[in-house]
Amino acid sequence: ILVSGDGRLMAVRLADGGLALSSGTRARFAAAVWERRVGRAAASVWPKDGATADGRLACDRLACLYRRDGHLAALVRDPRAFAEDCLHATLIVAVVPLRHACPSARLTVDRFDLWRNGGHALWLAADGTRLRTVRQDRGERPWVARRDRAGRSGPESTAGLRARQ
Repeated sequence: ILVSGDGRLMAVRLADGGLALSSGTRARFAAAVWERRVGRAAASVWPKDGATADGRLACDRLACLYRRDGHLAALVRDPRAFAEDCLHATLIVAVVPLRHACPSARLTVDRFDLWRNGGHALWLAADGTRLRTVRQDRGERPWVARRDRAGRSGPESTAGLRARQ
């Protein structure tokens, strides 16, 4: 599962190895990069209401459910989907804030996680899940603005970095 840092675009891997994108018109640059990385010229778009041909992804107007290797991931676009999805999904990816705990979810990513850590990549496998974020790959370098505890970035939040040098 891929999620852009602003939450405007998500993608899942289909059974044939291709990608299905949450939008065919939003975040075209990110979509083009993701398509090149999987070696496909064009990705399909998520169904508005229904399922993909392989049955891995089923959507309604509030969210999509993605099944893979024993995992059920809820890809949430509207907070009204939480009531049901938080009871069954093992993974929640929400482009809106998740304001309460989800009892069934072993891993949650919401709008605030995207804001703090940038884009996310999640791998689902029978033996577990793996997560990487843009922030993890950027690392702690002098040219990367650090966020302070309040979430601000800029000169005032890098004062500690300059003091250590």
